[in-house]
Amino acid sequence: MKKFIQALTAIIVFSSAGQALAGAGHSHGVSEPISKEQAMQRAASVKQQLVTSKQISSTWTEVAGGNTEQRSTSAGNLWVVEYANPKAEDENTGKLFVFLDEFGNPVGANHSGEL
Repeated sequence: MKKFIQALTAIIVFSSAGQALAGAGHSHGVSEPISKEQAMQRAASVKQQLVTSKQISSTWTEVAGGNTEQRSTSAGNLWVVEYANPKAEDENTGKLFVFLDEFGNPVGANHSGEL
């Protein structure tokens, strides 16, 4: 009888555990596309993360975003924010391009502008 009660208790606990994690106030539906201004803000955040992780020079910290455009690619519509660093040591790394999907999620960043 003791094992039956333990098994029944375990079944009740585990069957209600999944329901306890689900709650109101959030949605898994479609997000709204971001605006140009939001793309620039999110790209600045990505740029700062690259500086913090030392993937790019700290001179990029003070560089403001320049040309921001939306491109249609095979991966969908992407926001591309371009930065130009006059203090870059190498002309091949003097520009930084940050790519975001239309919802603001980072897709990539490079110095060539090609994705």
